[in-house]
Amino acid sequence: MIGGYETQEYKIPVAGRTVRLLGPKYPHSLRNDPKVEQRFKADGYMPYWATPWPGALMLAEYIVRHLQPEPRPLLELGAGLGLVGVSLSMVGHRVVVTDYDEDALAFVRESAKLNGVALHDVRLLDWRDPPADRYAAIVAGDVLYEKRNHEPVAALLAACLEPGGAAFLSDQNRSAAEGFPEVLRAAGLTLEATATQCQAIPRPDATDGRVFKGTIYRISSP
Repeated sequence: MIGGYETQEYKIPVAGRTVRLLGPKYPHSLRNDPKVEQRFKADGYMPYWATPWPGALMLAEYIVRHLQPEPRPLLELGAGLGLVGVSLSMVGHRVVVTDYDEDALAFVRESAKLNGVALHDVRLLDWRDPPADRYAAIVAGDVLYEKRNHEPVAALLAACLEPGGAAFLSDQNRSAAEGFPEVLRAAGLTLEATATQCQAIPRPDATDGRVFKGTIYRISSP
């Protein structure tokens, strides 16, 4: 049990390695949790963290292959179950893992232990309240699932990226992501988009041969 939830384990291939990821055994049942219903009424909260998403796998594979680990930590937004943060930690990145939900972070901590890696830090973070720290690199997997996320994410990147720094965001080509490039430019950021894809994430009780297509945004601070 983690955070009061029964667990299941995913074994996910990431760039030649297998990441063992823990998650709630019945993720869809979280929507009926009174605590979730209360938070939904307050600000539209949904427990999207409770399942691993292809967008996170796309980002993890891209960063492992294209970004060399550095002594300084990088910031992860919207960690969910921790696929990106744990994957990057396994190859030597120092990751400050953040999410809006303490339950998600509890699972991230346990998955890190399961894979024998130490995360640089694990913190609660609301995108609407950017931290004072600045980073040379920021990563975020599949955070553009609602249009209301565009401006907070862009504002956080503008506030937290060092001059010359870069952020890497993945998206599953969701319609909700349309217009995000314009929001970034309005925040004074530049971007490059690269098409990508990944295999469906293996489930503990089923296989899935689908291929998901998406986009990696490389966002730069002047």
